[in-house]
Amino acid sequence: MNLINKLTKAVEEIKQTAESTFDNERVKIVSISKLKFDEDFKGLFEQEPEKVERITENMKQNGFDKSQPIIVTPDWKILDGNSRYLAAKKANIGYIPVVVKVFNSKEDAINYELHLQTIRRNLTDFQIFSAFLKYQEIKTKEKINGNSKTELTDEKIAELLNKSPRHISKMREISVKATPALLEKIKDGTYSINQAYNKIKANE
Repeated sequence: MNLINKLTKAVEEIKQTAESTFDNERVKIVSISKLKFDEDFKGLFEQEPEKVERITENMKQNGFDKSQPIIVTPDWKILDGNSRYLAAKKANIGYIPVVVKVFNSKEDAINYELHLQTIRRNLTDFQIFSAFLKYQEIKTKEKINGNSKTELTDEKIAELLNKSPRHISKMREISVKATPALLEKIKDGTYSINQAYNKIKANE
């Protein structure tokens, strides 16, 4: 058996050994070269350079944690795990675990990712505000497509973001009335959502 055949066999053995079930779906080991970004998914939450670097160093020492597969769509667009993907590339890892998930629409995929992130991350006010804006975008698209009775009510968005309907109302007003300078203060953490809302009210 020549070297190429040996390497091919070794890769296949690794893939078969590493495959397991995840969320009732099959984890697959695939070449990292198959995966690609989708700006709508990637733009939901920023990939923090410090976090990517921290994951990279861990991967260099311990490899890719197969209990944390990257979630992708059937056309290999990364839905969840952009930071892990970037770290794996920096660590020169050629094969990574993925779970392929199928959605009825891109809006459903975005909704899934937003919900996944909001329940497992300690989000900043700006990240929560950004998620709210994305939900509003989805809601608007649904109405344009004729779904006037969209399920994304304020109560539902509040539930998804783990916030009160009142907080959602404040973010909606901020989205309409905030100046670019005020939005920047929310982004850099100078102002919370409540502080930004109170600032708007004080200026009215």
